Amino acid sequence: MPASGAESSLLGRLGGFSYDHSWLVISVSLLLALSLSSLIGMGSNFGETFTGEDMESMEAWERADEAFSVEQSGGRIFEVIFTHEEWNASSPEFVVAVNDAMREIVEHESIENVSTPWNVHEEMMSGGTGLISDDGSHIKVIVRFDPAYDEKNEYAEVSELLDCGELECWRTGDVAIDWTFHTRMLNDLWHAEQVAAPIILAILIIVFASVVAALLPLAISLPTVLSGIGCIYWLSHQTDVNVYAMNIISLVGIAVSIDYSLFIVNRFREELDNGLEVRAALVKTSGTAGKAVFFSGLTVAVGLTGLLFYRGTGLPSLGIGGTFAVALAVFFSTTFLMAILALLGERVNSWKVPLGMKRQVDGEGLWANIAEWVMRHPWATLIPIVILLISAAAPFMNVNLGLGGVKLLAPHDEARLGVEVQEDEWAEYASNWIAVVFKFEEGENRFDNSTISEMHAFAATVQQMPSVTRVVGVHHPDPSMSASDLQQLYSLSEEYWPPEIQEISNTTSTEEIAILYIVYRADPGSMEAKQLVREVRALVTAEGLDGKVAGHAALSVDVIEEVVGQTPKAVAYILITTTILIFLQVRSVLIPLKAIAMNVLSITASFGMLVFVFQEGHGFENILNFTPQPVDPSTPVILFCIVFGLSMDYEVLMLSRIHETWLETGDNTLAVSLGLQRTGRLITGAAAVMVVVFGSFALAEVQIIKAIGLGLALAVFIDATLVRALVVPAAMRLMGRANWWSPRWLGGGPSQPKEE
Repeated sequence: MPASGAESSLLGRLGGFSYDHSWLVISVSLLLALSLSSLIGMGSNFGETFTGEDMESMEAWERADEAFSVEQSGGRIFEVIFTHEEWNASSPEFVVAVNDAMREIVEHESIENVSTPWNVHEEMMSGGTGLISDDGSHIKVIVRFDPAYDEKNEYAEVSELLDCGELECWRTGDVAIDWTFHTRMLNDLWHAEQVAAPIILAILIIVFASVVAALLPLAISLPTVLSGIGCIYWLSHQTDVNVYAMNIISLVGIAVSIDYSLFIVNRFREELDNGLEVRAALVKTSGTAGKAVFFSGLTVAVGLTGLLFYRGTGLPSLGIGGTFAVALAVFFSTTFLMAILALLGERVNSWKVPLGMKRQVDGEGLWANIAEWVMRHPWATLIPIVILLISAAAPFMNVNLGLGGVKLLAPHDEARLGVEVQEDEWAEYASNWIAVVFKFEEGENRFDNSTISEMHAFAATVQQMPSVTRVVGVHHPDPSMSASDLQQLYSLSEEYWPPEIQEISNTTSTEEIAILYIVYRADPGSMEAKQLVREVRALVTAEGLDGKVAGHAALSVDVIEEVVGQTPKAVAYILITTTILIFLQVRSVLIPLKAIAMNVLSITASFGMLVFVFQEGHGFENILNFTPQPVDPSTPVILFCIVFGLSMDYEVLMLSRIHETWLETGDNTLAVSLGLQRTGRLITGAAAVMVVVFGSFALAEVQIIKAIGLGLALAVFIDATLVRALVVPAAMRLMGRANWWSPRWLGGGPSQPKEE
């Protein structure tokens, strides 16, 4: 659409409406923001990271949960590990100190029971096994919540009742680890915003050279983020929502709302400088920058909705949360912000500062020089940068995908340290294990001779697999016992079984289910652990058994297969839809294809960083405080879906200005040069804002948030500096008038501007 037609467009008319009815638009916008934000009062009901739809590992646990729902009806647990420099488990002082430390927890109404190596209070304490470390230097206490209470809400209060005194102690276990992840992510969210806000304000003041203009984008980000959080809180009560959705709303909501506001405020000031009255300037701003924001929002939403393809993971709720944020950013930018600009008028330039950037494009300065260089040397610009970006992407060829578990927490985190202490002090502590959950047919006896022989043979074969250290189950309680030994033992009444066999039987089997635990040496995210899962599953199939494999490594395999299997469909959807949207904006066949190729360059470079930094370390683990480990399979997917859309932010902004000039002049080189000059300063400022927003999340304590934040920051930096400012203009200069070709049946024609 030519600039002259902006006033008659739907968005142009919306700008006029915002001017004519500014207080009505502001009132409706604020009412909507308050209504959606008030949903935060409902509280959140976030679910697990993975829903596990159609995943074998989750189906296995569903079998086990159903079978043991009666026998194991208690609530979830957390653990406390104690030690002392001088005492051990046989020291009376150690016993007294642990009892004193646990006294108030034992008396709390939400606690069902507490297990220690001794009985202190008959009603609340019961003996436990494996609660003393191998050398007696550490004692473990297991705290079980009453299932009538919500342990998520109770844990914070209960854990604060622990008074370790002169003992050293660590709170860990299921509830403690879950609570720590949830709390750290909320803290990361607010900490990142506190770090980013003053830096963003400083950048905006420099870009606009006006305090009033600089405050407007921040003002729009507030209702966008709060409304988005309210929406996701409400959604968490309707369906499964991943806790990471909060961080995605903050990441995306702040970035795009500030970007969109920046585009609109800048264009409004530009039109005022061109001599237009306030209403005319607002109408034209809405019809041009508003149109760019609308198409940009669509492209970002397309990228985010690509996450909906990954049904078995927690990614769909992240896509929904991000799409909420983008939709709200577009709405508040094209209505609320427009109405505020209508009231401000020329006062948008108030409170000027002396160090701001120049507002006018006069053919001089940095961006004019860059544009002139790129137009004169397109090949010299294009080839070296493409080679550099491909080299940056190369480390991704060595990616090792895997779930991180508790090691996603910072190395100093108490819940993680508690797990590591148990790994060091208890030889029998099995942090790395998988489980095979077998189901018996109706009428099949788990203790008849043929079943014992078949199951024991399976367990004995698994015991010989590389990296396997122990296999435990009712059909393989001890490697020294043969199938005939078990047949003889289980022919007796249960009261004649040794106590340890009775415990294994009660905790690993029912009439219908038998669980075989396989302990291994490798890290759960390693290639070795994933290969073990595949070998065990293959053996189950080969033996014709009805068994399903669960455990951290098994879940990792299932998630990787889900991601790999769904990625071609998600990528195809994003690429095809984005191509159509850009075509509708500029009526060109080649420009959308070029845009996709450019985006892939910046995204794959960020993928290379993921491997180089977070998998291989290279010293960054000391700087950023994390443990190098396999890349979480969801991280590249999240990066691709978010970055692809956000990269189109700048593509749409630049193309809209280039397209305007092309329609006015019919000179491709001039259009590209002026488009780069007119948007260079704005893209620099917008990218700087995004880099700060995303980069602040690199300070997060949860590694997956750290990786996503740093990956997004680097991708945007590469996209705005190398790709959008240099590679894109060089490629468009080389393609010449072919940039604008489109077949007549698609509404195009010869490579000439359309007369309207």
